[in-house]
Amino acid sequence: MKKTNLIGIFVIIIFLLNACNSSTTGKTIQESKPITIGMQVGPASTLLMVAKDKGFFEEQGLNVELKEFTAGKFALQAFLAGSIDMAASGEVPVALSSLQGNEFYIITQVVERTKNEVRVVALKDGNLDNPEEYFKAKKRKLATSFGGGPEFYTYNFLKKYNITDVEIISQKPEDMPVALQSKTVDAIAIFEPFAYFAEQKLGNQSITFKDDNLYSELYVLSAKREWVNANPETVEKILEALVRASEFIQKNPEESKLILMKYTKFEKATVDGIWNNFVYKPVLNGLLPKYLNEEAQWAKETGKISKDTKVPDFDEYIYEDALKKVKPENAMV
Repeated sequence: MKKTNLIGIFVIIIFLLNACNSSTTGKTIQESKPITIGMQVGPASTLLMVAKDKGFFEEQGLNVELKEFTAGKFALQAFLAGSIDMAASGEVPVALSSLQGNEFYIITQVVERTKNEVRVVALKDGNLDNPEEYFKAKKRKLATSFGGGPEFYTYNFLKKYNITDVEIISQKPEDMPVALQSKTVDAIAIFEPFAYFAEQKLGNQSITFKDDNLYSELYVLSAKREWVNANPETVEKILEALVRASEFIQKNPEESKLILMKYTKFEKATVDGIWNNFVYKPVLNGLLPKYLNEEAQWAKETGKISKDTKVPDFDEYIYEDALKKVKPENAMV
């Protein structure tokens, strides 16, 4: 046999062996086209940050790029416009988007639950130390972030305490601590870290009203249905990476805090102050469909959508298959 033919056969054999190896292992060869995930640059995105920083996506053979946004709802808007592949956001923007006719899948939560992560921080007023007394003593001006978890929390907060005479205004989260400090508003209803910033700025001049049972903002990861259906194994790999990140956070909280600090530029004191308000775990729990349905009714009651808008079956928005394969005990919907 000619030498050139032998070389050709040898090259083909090596190629086939490499192809076979990459198809069976799949965890050391990155996919060429990056998967872009939009996220808020904040504590709620820690699971994604750790998965990226520690190489857990790469271990699964994934080339993932994290795209940074100032709020999760803006990441969701970019996702719906087609400029990114996936989006991590609070569940309220997801509910509102579905009511507008957008169809997609929620493949997991990136936060299992939050504890008083959204709360009301107010200017102290004498000895008024409960919400009913404080907000009924006189008409207050309360700022919150419209179109997200803080607005939904505000609605539930006012409803629980039967507070009706209040002026609610929309503000950017980052502007709220300064607005409270300058006394242009009496109170703010906002998530971390801005609630923490306000409390630190005002010290004993502020009072915080919180209710862990009122609302636990859920942060979810959304993807296009057609993409998920066409790439079920890739979805499983993403979840594998997030499971690894969750385990890492539980075992290495201090190193995980440093990763959060790297992305957000927060000081250590800030991260320490807000860390325990989040449980970082990829799950699909029973609160998710419950909140989505409650938020649909809230949207009707507050005029965000017309009262005759059809509420979708939110079970159709929750994609459980991948999580059931990767971590079945975390699929609790």
